[in-house]
Amino acid sequence: MPTFLDVLSAARTLNTTERIQLANAIWEDVPPAEWPLPDAEWIAEAQRRSAEYDEGRMSAATWPEVQARARRRAGLDG
Repeated sequence: MPTFLDVLSAARTLNTTERIQLANAIWEDVPPAEWPLPDAEWIAEAQRRSAEYDEGRMSAATWPEVQARARRRAGLDG
């Protein structure tokens, strides 16, 4: 059975698009109950953003919109 380092080494030979696809596929396979807990700094940032949203100083976007925007900025969607 390959080790973590074997898999990591093989993954690094993939092109950028394939590495992103692999990372996404692996992450989607992790059940939410097993996600790592955020640290205090991330919780504080989430609370700050939530307050800004509640006060109308920030808008929200859906996850597909965020993904599409990130892909465009990274030059992955032409």
